[in-house]
Amino acid sequence: MNSLPLVSIAIPAFNPRFFERTLNSAVSQTYGNLEIIVCDDSRGDDIKRIVSSVVEQTGVAVRYVRNSQTLGLVGNLKACLEQARGEFIKFLCDDDLLYSACIEQQAHELQREEVSLVVAQRLLWDANDIILPARLENSSLSPVSGLLKGDDVLSIFEKFPVNVLGGFSSALFRRADVAELLPALTEEGACFVATLDFALYVCLLRRGNLVTSNSVLSAERLYPERLSAQQPMKDAAEAEREWISQMLKVRSGESAPAQGWVRYVQLTKADESPRVWEELPLSRTLGSKQSRQELGVGVDSFSFGELYAQWLACRVLTEAQRTRLPETLAGWSHQPRIVPIIVDAKGSRDALDRTLEALAAQDYPPELVLVLSSACTEAQLHDRVFRMPLHNDGLEQINTLLPQLEGADWFYLLQPGDCPVAPALLVMADRIAHSQPLTCLYSDEGSLRDGESAEPAFKPDFNLDLMRSYPYVGRALAFQRERFLALGGFAPTFAELAPHDMLWRMVESDGLQVVGHVAEVLLESKFDLSQWLTDPGVVEQSPRILEAHLQRLGIAHEIRRGSRELLNRVDYHHTRRPLVSVIIVTQDQTAALQRCVETLLEKTAYSEYELLLVDNGSESAEALAWLDGMAQLGSERIRVLKYSQKGNAAALHNFAVHQARGEYVLMLNAFAVITQADWLDELLNHAQRPEVGVVGAKLFNPDGGVLHAGLILGLNGPVGLPFYGQPMQSEGYMYRLQAVHDLSAVGGDCLMIRKSVFDTVGGLDEQDLKQTLNVVDLCLRVGRDGYLVVMNPNAVVAVGARPSTAATAEEEARHAEEKDTFYQRWLPLVARDPAYNVNLTLQGVGATNFSLEPGLRTGWSAFSRAQLPNVLAVPINASAIGHYRMSQPMIELEAANRVEGRVCYGLPSIIDIERQSPDVIVLQGRYSEHAIDEIPPLKKFFNARRIFELDDYVIDVPHRNAHIRNMPGKPDMERMVRRAIGLCDRVVVSTAPLANALSDMHHDIRVVPNMLAKDLWGHLRSQRRTSKKPRVGWGGGTSHHGDLAVIADVVRELANEVDWVFFGMCPDDLVPYMHEFHGVIPLDVYPAKLASLNLDLALAPLEFHIFNDCKSNLRLLEYGACGFPVVCTDTEAYRGYLPCTRVKTNTTDEWLQAIRMHLADPDASYRMGDELREVVLRDYVLRGDNLRYWEYGWLAD
Repeated sequence: MNSLPLVSIAIPAFNPRFFERTLNSAVSQTYGNLEIIVCDDSRGDDIKRIVSSVVEQTGVAVRYVRNSQTLGLVGNLKACLEQARGEFIKFLCDDDLLYSACIEQQAHELQREEVSLVVAQRLLWDANDIILPARLENSSLSPVSGLLKGDDVLSIFEKFPVNVLGGFSSALFRRADVAELLPALTEEGACFVATLDFALYVCLLRRGNLVTSNSVLSAERLYPERLSAQQPMKDAAEAEREWISQMLKVRSGESAPAQGWVRYVQLTKADESPRVWEELPLSRTLGSKQSRQELGVGVDSFSFGELYAQWLACRVLTEAQRTRLPETLAGWSHQPRIVPIIVDAKGSRDALDRTLEALAAQDYPPELVLVLSSACTEAQLHDRVFRMPLHNDGLEQINTLLPQLEGADWFYLLQPGDCPVAPALLVMADRIAHSQPLTCLYSDEGSLRDGESAEPAFKPDFNLDLMRSYPYVGRALAFQRERFLALGGFAPTFAELAPHDMLWRMVESDGLQVVGHVAEVLLESKFDLSQWLTDPGVVEQSPRILEAHLQRLGIAHEIRRGSRELLNRVDYHHTRRPLVSVIIVTQDQTAALQRCVETLLEKTAYSEYELLLVDNGSESAEALAWLDGMAQLGSERIRVLKYSQKGNAAALHNFAVHQARGEYVLMLNAFAVITQADWLDELLNHAQRPEVGVVGAKLFNPDGGVLHAGLILGLNGPVGLPFYGQPMQSEGYMYRLQAVHDLSAVGGDCLMIRKSVFDTVGGLDEQDLKQTLNVVDLCLRVGRDGYLVVMNPNAVVAVGARPSTAATAEEEARHAEEKDTFYQRWLPLVARDPAYNVNLTLQGVGATNFSLEPGLRTGWSAFSRAQLPNVLAVPINASAIGHYRMSQPMIELEAANRVEGRVCYGLPSIIDIERQSPDVIVLQGRYSEHAIDEIPPLKKFFNARRIFELDDYVIDVPHRNAHIRNMPGKPDMERMVRRAIGLCDRVVVSTAPLANALSDMHHDIRVVPNMLAKDLWGHLRSQRRTSKKPRVGWGGGTSHHGDLAVIADVVRELANEVDWVFFGMCPDDLVPYMHEFHGVIPLDVYPAKLASLNLDLALAPLEFHIFNDCKSNLRLLEYGACGFPVVCTDTEAYRGYLPCTRVKTNTTDEWLQAIRMHLADPDASYRMGDELREVVLRDYVLRGDNLRYWEYGWLAD
């Protein structure tokens, strides 16, 4: 008898395109009580065949039902529901998929009686399984997996009716609930279709609570042909959202603790008694995420193609950069003159024209374009394009012509159809100008498919062994003319790969550092890298140029074909057979150790090795007996060493290496299983090369999945495992799972190092990196000393399942310290691993490695060095103070060529910050414990000036201000603000009173007044006398209950004399007196909306409080830009020279007197509004000399 609730996975199938993947994900669930139902609404037999095939392959039962007629989505969902027998049900769309633990985890949570809906985090991916950027629709709602009050979540949806819970595939329901609700939601005349999932969620949350898991349990596929992307569905969604709004308005139920807040409890604490609810500012959280994501590339994309097109579109010069370009170029030590050479063997006129057009559009014009064409009959020069008849393949011709091109410093090899992007030559020239040793250059590149950009290839920096494996650098190479000629030019015998032979000769003559890599897509072509690499001429010549290269170096070798036709595999003919010391550390792992030793002894073909079994304090009788037996063998080959000290893996291995007799040392994991005879030969094949210091092997698990194929710096932390879980026979990105290549580091589970190198670099760091990252640190020190770290995927070792134990709090603290030590030592290299590419993601595992990192829409630069002070601005939000104090000043300073940099909503990772290398980091409003804790690493790892930006006296907030909710008390707030300010080099505030209030917290506090953006506020005009009664009003944010209480009686008193107009918020008790109320709107339309209120008089009340004394005069500036006459409270915030009427006492009588004075003489009142507008536009707009305030605040003196 199965005690688990039966769960029905019901698939309303129609489209067979992705259905097999979907069904396989359903049958692969780990949950123990499952039924799978497929209701087939298609007309063909594809879905039926797929079901039969999957059932046959897996043996898992699937109930297949063929609909007698096409039912459509809604009808098919009902058919699935009718077939389902489970207590719980999941509708799985036929193009989505579930991860194996999905049902098990979700069903566990739905067994809570109070829970009516369980959803989980999900990935979005395109038709080709490429993960798309996160967006609001798949954002996590809570910091960790949690249980949220259903009524509270509905109150959020009432103000923000967007489905952030995901589609059907991400949710699990009770079947009884769905059986009751689905018919009601799909009645004729009011049938939900496009937003049926969201409508169902709304109904369910009226019945119970929501569990949201932050574990990724499903993947939702986005592609242009998806049903939800079709226009009829989009049209339906508009109408249905209105229905949902009506449903939410008429709902009853428990009220949320406050507008925008949701009660929640972490899932790990949900069963504690009594339960302690936390409050989550969900509305603010979603708004912040939306702001953050809007800056990202591809957040609205439905395919990688759309994402990539957006990414490329961001890689162009800004207007400010273009304006500054002559000055930038003048600052270079020299301006390289580059001549593209186009070899047109086929006389392709259209293709050639495309290339010439791309070259004509370069930001950095070529010195000359040389075209060698089979379609050309005589030499001709026109518009700096020199055309000549092509002789043979052009190689000898180039050798002959280049000595005559004395105006060229570099030449760039292209073919017709190649399209260099607009900044291509500028980027190349920049790298050449700032790197003296370069004599050869290659770049990343992309494809052109039907004119669309596609399939970028992101290459590593020059990689000796990857180049020996195959010519990964591509065909579009640039060479320094002078060095090219000195080395004798191209060797025509190598035909297509003659340029690569030249590259090898440069390396042989001058070293690896002469080959540069530009990590930018500089070239797009129909004849892309993947096509070129399969060209017969390339495949044929690749081993020939490698043969010549190795012969010139005098290296004895044999070249054989690798696992793919293109790949070369070099056997280096070493004359010696050195002793290898194989070190295996063990601690009560008897069975694994025994298997490791037995398979090593049985399978290993190489005979010159010794085995060092290092016992790190085993305690079990079985382990001690086995080790004692091995010790008593008396074998010269096997020795047992004792090392009792625990907690210092580095010292343990140093001890073992010191005991080793071998010329080479191999660290081997005790769970390793030797499966191939030549594994040790393969490692030694490279370890014996004099230029190599470390060699790593490819490790795989019992299922054939990759466990280790080298390490990538910065991947998911300080270092990570690429290709984890991929099938071991996969090619990997750019053949990295099959081709020998160099890395910055390999893991310690199977690592060979020459003992002399180990000793020279000082071994493993047993002082500062006792437990973690010590092997990576060793590899980096070996690399720093000039040796190569080689990853040889032809050396293959299996690793059995290893028990995992959770780290103690003490161990976690030590690991964190070691991570900091590692970053302090290696952060510049971690951020720019030469074996990876800065355009590739540093998040995700397995198939998601080596995928494009979308990044931000702003901040790209063509230049390798900062041209201006570089600023990283981290606003607290995208509206209000984030706009006025951070993002808009940054925009204006960049446009005026005063700074460069970027705005990030949320502090970037330390790797991202290191890549930007800012001179200044401006941190706004970071006064929560978590936000403050992010500041010390900035101080530890970077030399940038840290500026603390504050706009309000947050230490003492009025009790009626909405922002006070869940804020700590005044003493705690003062302590936190003091700590945050103390971690920064400077404080910038908006007013002198605020500076005075904080004066004992920092020695350098600067006042930079708020100002308005000229494009938003500079051209506003409001109308006057537009109604019978004067229009009097207020506009502002949603936190001003206390301020509006000052004029509550004024509003009531004048209700029959004026038309009251409020914008942004209105206290409930004043709503009956409003003539008009306008709710909150986005910031970009706020100025125009404010002006359109056509106020004859604007009010700016503030309650008397130190918080308001420290505020800025922003409200007056906004009113003034609209030309409104203003009556305001006479508080510190509003004192000064701005022409307004000030109320000194805040009494109702004085407010009434001031207002009636304006109404009695409207002409004089309007003149005051005009005067205010004139002063605001002159002194308080972000332009010209006013920008100096921000330079004073942010930049060096």
